[in-house]
Amino acid sequence: FSRQEDLVDKFFKLLAEYAREQHLLSFYAAKLFITPKYLSVVLKKLTGKTGSNWINETLVFDAKKLITSPSPTIQEVAYALNFNDQSAFGRFFKKSMGVSPLFYRRS
Repeated sequence: FSRQEDLVDKFFKLLAEYAREQHLLSFYAAKLFITPKYLSVVLKKLTGKTGSNWINETLVFDAKKLITSPSPTIQEVAYALNFNDQSAFGRFFKKSMGVSPLFYRRS
């Protein structure tokens, strides 16, 4: 592994562990002892996506899994993914998926 490949590998391990709690690239960069800008550049170079893209995709993936499960409410999903409130989660989800969480659940 090159140094950059090692960083990408470590980023994905951190993302798997912290994605539900930590939504900011700066958190992951600090854990790797590098700047957010450098982490994003390395990720873009080696994966074609920025760090923020990876974080958002992981959050959307987790959100879709939780939303399609009948037991948690949308509010519980929002809190499980560490959003301040249901409204902030709804805006994030709609921006990413084009539909509201409730509409996604019903479809």
